[in-house]
Amino acid sequence: MKISKILAGMSAAALAASMMSLAAFADETATVKADLTGGTVSLIDEKDDDGVVTKTGVLTGTNVKLSDVCGIDVNVTVGADSAAKIEAGDWIGGGLGYNSESTGWASKEWSFQEGAKDVTGVKAADGSYDFVLKGTDPVFADTDTYAQVWLQNWSTKDFTFNAFTLLDKDGNPILVVESDKAQGGNTVDLSEYKKQTEVTLNSEGQSTSDGGKVRINIKHPWCDDAHKAAFNLVDDWSVFAGADAIAVTVDISNVTDAFTAYPCFTNGIENGIGYWEASDNNPAVTVNADGTYTFIVKFPSALEMDANNMFFDIATDLAGTDGEDPAVKMAVKKVVVLNKSDAEPADSSESTADSTDSDESKGVLVDSSDSKTNSAATSSKAANNASNTNPSTGAAALAAVGVALAGAAVVATKKRK
Repeated sequence: MKISKILAGMSAAALAASMMSLAAFADETATVKADLTGGTVSLIDEKDDDGVVTKTGVLTGTNVKLSDVCGIDVNVTVGADSAAKIEAGDWIGGGLGYNSESTGWASKEWSFQEGAKDVTGVKAADGSYDFVLKGTDPVFADTDTYAQVWLQNWSTKDFTFNAFTLLDKDGNPILVVESDKAQGGNTVDLSEYKKQTEVTLNSEGQSTSDGGKVRINIKHPWCDDAHKAAFNLVDDWSVFAGADAIAVTVDISNVTDAFTAYPCFTNGIENGIGYWEASDNNPAVTVNADGTYTFIVKFPSALEMDANNMFFDIATDLAGTDGEDPAVKMAVKKVVVLNKSDAEPADSSESTADSTDSDESKGVLVDSSDSKTNSAATSSKAANNASNTNPSTGAAALAAVGVALAGAAVVATKKRK
């Protein structure tokens, strides 16, 4: 059976490399689906409520026997919290092993620090990690009436289990157990933009609850000093000047119920662009499962901006409690400035309201009676410093160019010798 893989955001070269590593075994290796949420896979289960043992589990219907299993490769994707700890060199660890009548609880400890424990998490090309135990002798006995393989995470809570791969005596995959949980994500057609410039980020930010809703700030110019580092992810905002659009890629995890997310944006110029509700300029995306999602903000003309007052976030309709970390985690992975022409845009980072008088350059029509419109953003800076709330939520955005969104996933399953 050919190995099925969840693929998205991978270049053709990366896909080719991944498939080469599997080519030798693709026809021989069975693939099944299972609930991997708890980090445990039952090879066979003991159903003892009526005293009868029924051997069910991921081996059911395959040609793999318990005595064929000599090792395991567990592939996981880490969330923003774990990624930050790994980058900082903080210790994260747990246990990896087997459980059955013949093995008992047989485990090894793992960590991300090379040589610190029996097993080291090895980073793959797509950013996920593999934890591998290999041996030449069978782990289980065919007489076992229950058997499990498992990975426990003792330090953090933001692991997504992508696959458990059973290995033979040579370290080759003999059964791939993939997650049966739907993988979320989307794709956005950026082909009309000839020039795509990735922006250097100083961090991935952090999801927060503001005004009772979950969001992640990319640039929040009016937040208090304690949040400035986490809420301003780019050091040089002038790189956005002249953009026709901006694309943002966000990893979202711990999703239990579907919600809607969309970019909010103002160029910081009075009576200028202010997208506070989803529209064709900043379309909403449905987040229905853990995955990587791309958002786009389109401008009616080359972006003019006041870099000091520009605001940019990914907002959601997901309820949250202010002052508490949201259960759903969001991490900004990539920000890309998009231009339809290869030509260098004019520097307009110091633009003022005078340069946006024409209807073509205005993103919203301002209602002076609405205290939360973009025109009031400047006067409400003090309030935002104190409350850290969205400076504007009610202005109606002009419709521009539609964008086509299609579902895709972000996690690729990797199997290696």
